Amino acid sequence: MLRFVVWVAGMVGIVLVALYLLAFDVWTVPSDDPFLAASLAPTLYAGDVVILSRHPSVARGDLLRCPDPQAAGRFVVARAIAGGGETVAFINEVPFVDGHHTPTALACPNVVVQDPSSGLDVQLACGVEEFGEMTFQVFQSATNPAPSTKTPRMVDPGAWFLVSDNRHFPVDSRVYGPIEPRLCQHVLVRVKGLDGVGVRLIW
Repeated sequence: MLRFVVWVAGMVGIVLVALYLLAFDVWTVPSDDPFLAASLAPTLYAGDVVILSRHPSVARGDLLRCPDPQAAGRFVVARAIAGGGETVAFINEVPFVDGHHTPTALACPNVVVQDPSSGLDVQLACGVEEFGEMTFQVFQSATNPAPSTKTPRMVDPGAWFLVSDNRHFPVDSRVYGPIEPRLCQHVLVRVKGLDGVGVRLIW
């Protein structure tokens, strides 16, 4: 019996290692980058452990981790909302794709977050949006939004425009431009956070 249990455990271990090497990756949201951490709220927070797909096919609404175009060895994490040939504009921190925006009737409570630049507390409004198959919460300022960009920006063919879920403190394509998704990974599941182990689907 003991031999059988060891054999089963060994086979499960081999399968898990194969999945890790070929299909999935595990990553911890860094705690040394307050700007990235602020941009991920309310979906993820510093210290969260997530599972990523190594070879994603990108769909609208996917949360992606991509190499940072401005800092070698670092990553950016934001949501794919517009593909090649589509246009993106922001009005009061709300993105419009080809002139359309899809809010939902769902609600979530407003929050107080820390400004990563000044360390001061800032009150943000929480909303629920829908892009593609995804429904997710976002933060934005109701009283002091970032300047609107009413002139639409067209996304290059083969690229995706990424937008942070925290629209008031973004680290997204408004900063570094559209991204080619070839080296990106799809964030699938949060398995552990500062509040302990708790599996939560991102996709």
